[in-house]
Amino acid sequence: MKVLVATGEAQGTRSTDVMRCVEGELVHMIEACPYSARHPYGSCDCGRTFRGMTSDGVTTTAVVRTMSDLDFAAYVDCLDATHRFKRKLGCTCEFDAVAQAWNLVAIAGVLPEGTIVERLVDRVVVRRAVGS
Repeated sequence: MKVLVATGEAQGTRSTDVMRCVEGELVHMIEACPYSARHPYGSCDCGRTFRGMTSDGVTTTAVVRTMSDLDFAAYVDCLDATHRFKRKLGCTCEFDAVAQAWNLVAIAGVLPEGTIVERLVDRVVVRRAVGS
């Protein structure tokens, strides 16, 4: 299954780039706050970053990788576990792990292995195509 994982590759293209995830960890997206939705390159990075499912760190770049040992149910479980942990820390945001998993798999599924992407609020766009 193709998924998005954290990468430090292609960092430095933007002055707002950041990589505080574990290289290769699964990533997801949180909903952008109103400020970041209006100003994605402003002081709040939630509209331009992916979050690591294990580290909860952030990165502005992710890469498409095929994880043959990961199936959709396990992927949903990873997302759900990430959110359950955040709830224990006080997060009250709504979260649908299945819907987010479908969204992330749909994004990664149409891109070639090794494609580096970045996020812009509710869009994921190619930052560096394979072979570039």
